[in-house]
Amino acid sequence: MFANLANQDFVNLAWFVVIYAFMGWLLETVYASWEERRFVNRGFLSGPFCPIYGFGSLLMIVILHPLINKPYHLFIGAVLLASILEYLTGWLLEKVFDHKWWDYSNQSYNLQGRICLRYSIYWGILAVVMLKLIHPEAVRLGGMIPFSYRLLGLYGISFYFLADFMDTVLTVSELKAVLAEMQHLAAEGRERLEQIRESSVEGFEETSAELKAKYEILLNRLTIRNQRLLQAFPNLRNKHHHFLRITNPDGIIDTIRKAYMIYETRIKRQ
Repeated sequence: MFANLANQDFVNLAWFVVIYAFMGWLLETVYASWEERRFVNRGFLSGPFCPIYGFGSLLMIVILHPLINKPYHLFIGAVLLASILEYLTGWLLEKVFDHKWWDYSNQSYNLQGRICLRYSIYWGILAVVMLKLIHPEAVRLGGMIPFSYRLLGLYGISFYFLADFMDTVLTVSELKAVLAEMQHLAAEGRERLEQIRESSVEGFEETSAELKAKYEILLNRLTIRNQRLLQAFPNLRNKHHHFLRITNPDGIIDTIRKAYMIYETRIKRQ
């Protein structure tokens, strides 16, 4: 019955998306956890999947298969394809959620902070390893599972993906509301700095303490799901407020403090 409802090739490709999405999440999580010295769920979704790896791998399999016996051409194709995919994904997330989820601006040879040469080369190497070593084994092992079981499992995991995606969108919407208030607070800080820049340092310290208290209240409004996203994407920031470091309670105050110190230096020189 199930075999009549879907094409076997489509089901196989869909399972490759699931498998490589999980492997991508595993790779990202191990790397981030090692860097942070604590567990970090490094994924846009709550569950153990990074969709960009799944769909990226599927594109590699479909488009680059003719180059499988030409390692050099395979690597170049993988670098180009991965770079295009990462750039478009970053652009789309920024347009939809109005926030930048990763930023390579501090890396050499980057393009608008969405991609950079260093990580594009990494993706190329990973793609060659995946296509030459991992994928043949995935095909072999997958063929050992009856098709009806694969199809039934795909239905179940599709419902899971849909629920996880809807929950993530709701979480991001909640996060955007809090971040909007943080941005207003940042603007307020700049305005008040202008008002007190001829006052004493003590007046500045009082203002800093007040702004910091408001900022911490906003941080306390973040849910566990919001906090997970902030941990997963430590460089998350609003596109229009580059100075706002939302994962650092002192970030907004540090920005104001630096601006005040620069102003004081200019006054002394005059």
